[in-house]
Amino acid sequence: MRRRHPNRFRVLQSATPAFASVVAAAAYGVGAIVFSFTSKADPADLPEFSLSYDPPSLYVSGIADPAETDLVALAAPEEVASSQVVVPEIDEMLEAQPASYPVPTANTPPRIALVIDDVGLDRDAARRTSELGVPISMAVLPYADASRDVSRQVREAGHDLLLHMPMEPLGLADPGPHALRVGQSEDELRLRVRWAFARVPGAIGMNNHMGSRLTQDTSALRPVLEALSQEAGLFLDSMTTAESRGAAVARGLGLTALERDIFLDHTIEVAAINARLAEVEALASLRGWAIAIGHPHDETLEALESWIAEAEARGFEFVTLTELARSLETPSQQIVEASIR
Repeated sequence: MRRRHPNRFRVLQSATPAFASVVAAAAYGVGAIVFSFTSKADPADLPEFSLSYDPPSLYVSGIADPAETDLVALAAPEEVASSQVVVPEIDEMLEAQPASYPVPTANTPPRIALVIDDVGLDRDAARRTSELGVPISMAVLPYADASRDVSRQVREAGHDLLLHMPMEPLGLADPGPHALRVGQSEDELRLRVRWAFARVPGAIGMNNHMGSRLTQDTSALRPVLEALSQEAGLFLDSMTTAESRGAAVARGLGLTALERDIFLDHTIEVAAINARLAEVEALASLRGWAIAIGHPHDETLEALESWIAEAEARGFEFVTLTELARSLETPSQQIVEASIR
């Protein structure tokens, strides 16, 4: 039985009468005011409402129905449209890396941080994921019916717990209920982040579910990440677009920020996933570490269950995101030198 690593790092919505619309809007507004004066209540008791209209969701009770549409979030990890997928070569990753990017401390084996997104929709898949036998990070969707129970199980298993925050993508894909969208007020963005954290209690950080549009918009990102900083201290940019500003804005706010390197299961086939895992090993060997994102598909879990022990035998160490962040502490002098080059 492999040793579990306890998590010790708490980094921190014809002909409807207009009157009905007015009443609904007023109700939401009153609810927001009341909420602002009761902010000291237990976060678990936060009301499940939004300050403005949410487009109809493809999700019902946290479960996506593939029969209704092919724009299901679980169908592809990078927001459905394959043209949005960022799969650079490993040497391009290294060349694009900022000069001041953290480097591993000396005398450490190559480290791999596995992140499993979209957790909470399937309890059995969540359990199977948590039993992979190595430290991992699990990102729970806040609108999933089982979000609170699964969050507790993730924490008890000693893994990193992340909030997998739905954000607006480019195109027509639906990120799910209570998503963050460009054009929402700063107060609404903050309220939605706070609501989501209450649905995933104990999360040590957040990463984006979809979000290729919102993560390019710094004016929307700032209040989102400011709200994150009031709840936790780590932001993982899922990099659903090469134009994302997520990590840069997060660092500017003093948050610990990391970026995804490789998506494992854009093609949900064991052979394709194995090929991506080989890329993870290659990158970790060259740079010293790598961050890979997968999803709790049967094929992904099957590939991981076979691969993990082999990778450990080859000398790779599996770590949570918080453990990786500790080993990527850049001396301040390196940052100063990089800034004046």
